[in-house]
Amino acid sequence: MSWFARSGDATRVLVFNFFAGIKPRGIPVYARELEACFQRVGVAHRELRAPRWVGLLPSALQNALFVFFEQLVAPIAARCMGCRLTVYAYNSGSLLDALTGRSILVIHDFIPNRRDASGLAARYIKVCQAWHAWMGGPVAVVSRHTMRQIERVRRYRRCEKFLWANPFYAFEAALARPRQRARRQRQGLSILLCSGAGSNKDFRGALRLLRDVPLEESIEVRVLGFGDEAHLARRRLALLPPAWRDRVSVLPRLNLEATVQEFSDADLVWVHSRAEGFGRPVMEARMCGRPVLATDIGAFRQMRRFRHLHLYRDETFPEAFRQALGEARMQGCPAASAESFNRQLEQEVTRLLKSLELKT
Repeated sequence: MSWFARSGDATRVLVFNFFAGIKPRGIPVYARELEACFQRVGVAHRELRAPRWVGLLPSALQNALFVFFEQLVAPIAARCMGCRLTVYAYNSGSLLDALTGRSILVIHDFIPNRRDASGLAARYIKVCQAWHAWMGGPVAVVSRHTMRQIERVRRYRRCEKFLWANPFYAFEAALARPRQRARRQRQGLSILLCSGAGSNKDFRGALRLLRDVPLEESIEVRVLGFGDEAHLARRRLALLPPAWRDRVSVLPRLNLEATVQEFSDADLVWVHSRAEGFGRPVMEARMCGRPVLATDIGAFRQMRRFRHLHLYRDETFPEAFRQALGEARMQGCPAASAESFNRQLEQEVTRLLKSLELKT
């Protein structure tokens, strides 16, 4: 018997997307785009998400409920709903489902596997990944950069690997819709800094770099990515000189339409991070026809083929910043297409289906 229970011509899959509707960016966005891909290739799927009231709880309780849902609720729900495959999209997965062989683990990055990552969340992810690899279950990675990394890890040698590249279905659709408001009026150049509360985002480091750049009266910086934790970012603005501090604002949590508007309004998008598995903001900026200033890390280097991407190390930041500003003033940056990422994902999802249907 196939791993997949068929209803008509459809295949049923459960997508574990706990933080959908709670966190506006990050992995929940990837999981929703993954569901859109399943829809496009004809895979019937269901989503398991947290109740909305979970978003009102402190982060520690949210994380505890996440573990409970992932380890127990997801495998039980999958059996009750008749799903024959569960997609764990959050870098970790159910130990029970790994035993049954009815799960695929999506690995976004190996940040929790670094030696300096010693928190409870990192340890939890390490255990889940190690157990899934030991059981030889299939794994998916979100970029060629992460694929190169996983191929060097011995414990994944028994696992079948799939490249489930980040798709951009919802962002493309929102970008194609008529803008509900005109481009925001302001004087000078607007820089959109994509950051976040995670240690890999290194928001403090971004502010230190900005502090060393000569102030131009025509520049403003808007910070995107902190969501409901925007107050934490505002506190850190004290690291800036007063002249810069008045020109940096932190955006609250935004929906997709407002996020697309911010990318469209910006003259330059700045993505500062010390480690990423993929880096959606780089591609989202290029889809909007905006030049990008980004740290010189492996995940971002793979996007150099889209051009208008200025990579920097700390010591070269002032020069890269100057070049990116010059390009932003020219306003001649063509938009890039994300079709290659969408097509890559659809091909790899189809390959997974064919692979699993051979198992009896």
